[in-house]
Formats: sequence, structure tokens, C-alpha cells
Amino acid sequence: MSCCSSVHGFAWLVLVHACFFAAAQAQQAARTDPTEVTALNAILGTWGLRASPAWNISGEPCSGVAVDETDVDNNPNINPAIKCDCSFNASTVCHITKLKVYSLNVVGQIPEELQNLTYLNNLDLRQNYLTGPLPSFIGNFSAMQYLAVSLNPLSGPLPKEIGNLRNLLSLGISSNNFTGELPAELGNLEKLEQMYIISSGFSGPFPSTFSKLTNLRILWASDNEFTGKIPDYFGSLPNLQELRFQGNSFQGPIPASLSNLTRLTSLRIGDILNGSSSLSFISNLTSLTVLILRNCKISDNLGTVNFSKLAELTLLDLSFNNITGHVPQSILNLNKLGFL
Repeated sequence: MSCCSSVHGFAWLVLVHACFFAAAQAQQAARTDPTEVTALNAILGTWGLRASPAWNISGEPCSGVAVDETDVDNNPNINPAIKCDCSFNASTVCHITKLKVYSLNVVGQIPEELQNLTYLNNLDLRQNYLTGPLPSFIGNFSAMQYLAVSLNPLSGPLPKEIGNLRNLLSLGISSNNFTGELPAELGNLEKLEQMYIISSGFSGPFPSTFSKLTNLRILWASDNEFTGKIPDYFGSLPNLQELRFQGNSFQGPIPASLSNLTRLTSLRIGDILNGSSSLSFISNLTSLTVLILRNCKISDNLGTVNFSKLAELTLLDLSFNNITGHVPQSILNLNKLGFL
């Protein structure tokens, strides 16, 4: 055999062995990180829950619906639920990326073992009976995009470490018993698109750092004890579509800068203390479908306000103000208006 033939034969042998090795690697089932398995078992055990057979097949958490395309958010039969990413270490290691424990009457504090699920990007603990503080280690989840702990009696101040979640897209902390002011560090969440803080126990003024939240689309902040004036910078958040500021202790007037929010579809402001507000800012809000300005110390003559550009409006509530004059024709011509 020639030298050239020997070299080619050797190369072919190496290639065959490489293919067999790759195939063997592919056949090796990915396993959940053992640290995360221990943490998950401790969390579920603390809360008196069991892993679902839909995803804990043969004792392997990252299996079944945890790794397929099943939508566990909209399937009440899969709860608690996890989702995993098994692409680590040449697809041999799985990390838990989502934990859902929704409305399962869970009682007690958030377990410390949760901090060991370091790859979480989605945490849903809504509608339980979780007490105590939202732990400061929540700020260690650098991949977190969706955090929902609404409808729990969590208490204490909101930890400033939450400002470390630079990838967060949605924050839901409504209906809790938090105390104190919103931490200024929330302004670090520059990717944030949705924020739900209704009836959460917060007080004091809105931090000036919120002016950096230029990707914010939805802010529901009703029924707290926020004070001071509604900041002018809200008019510089160009992507705002829904804004709710009812049932707080804001001082008037409503800032005229809100006229810049041309993408706004729903605006709900109520219970403004002192100061006289005007309706003049609404004429540019041509995307509005819902406009509620209830008990806002508005003292305009309704006949001087042009509503003709608000063609998409379906609900208009201006009750409990000092408005004078008759309902103008520009309101009567709003064909989609169903409630006045």
C-alpha cells in the first residue's frame, strides 16, 4: 500500500470514529443540574407540593413538557410547572429557566433554596399566601425577564437589588403589603416594558430614575399612597400605551406633558388632590380607547374642548370634576363611544 493510501485510510478511520463519538454524545440524555434538582425538591417540599408527572418523568425534572413546546402558562393541569434549557455542555446539561407555582395556596416565606435556580428567566408565584419580604437575592437572577409575585401578602420594602435585573421585561408585584418608597434602582431596568404595582402598599414620590424607562408600555400604579405630583417625565416615555394612576395622593395639576403620548390607548387618572387641571392635553392622544379622569380637579368648560381627534374612544369618564358647559357635538360624533 502506498503512503498516500495509508494516509487516506487513516483519515477515514478518524472520521468514522468521530461520527460514532458524536452519535454517542447525542444519544446521551441531558440531565438536570444536580444542584438545581436539590433546590427544586427543597422548594416543593417546603410548600407541600409534588413535581408533576407531566415533566418529572422517571425522576428527571427536565423531561416531558419541561423541554417540549407545551404552553404551561395556559394549562391549569400542569401546575406547578418548570421549563428547562438543555443546550448546555454539548446538550448534556439542563438548567431550569422557568418556575410556575400559580394559585396553589402556598403558605410561608420564599425559600432560600430558590436562589440556587440561577438560570431562571421566568418566575411566576402569583396568587398564593407568601409572606415576609421579597428576598434581596432576587437581584441575582441576571437572566430574569418575567417576574410575577402579585396577589400575595409579601411585606417590607421592595429590595433595591431588584434593580440588578437588567434583562427584565415584565414586573408584576400588585396586591401585596409592601412598605416605603419605590427604590430608585428600578430606573436601571431600561428594558422593562410592563410594570404592575396596583395596591402594593407603596408611598412617597415616584423616583426621578423612572425617566430612563423609555421602553415602558404599560404602567398600572393605582391604589397606593404615592405623593407629590405626577412627574412631567412620563410625557417623555414614547412607548407608553396604558397608564393608570387612580386612588393615590398625587397633587395636581395633571402634567401637560402627557399630550406627547400619542401611542396611549388607555389613560386612567383619579383622585388628584389640590391644583386645577385642564383637559387641553388630551387633544393629541388620538390612539385613546379609554379615558378616565375622575375626581381630578378639572375646571374646564367642556364646550371649549375638541374631542374630534379621539375617534377610537369607547369609554369616557370625567365625573366628579368642576367641568361646566354642555356636552359638545365633537363628543356626540364619536361613533365608537359606548360609555359616557
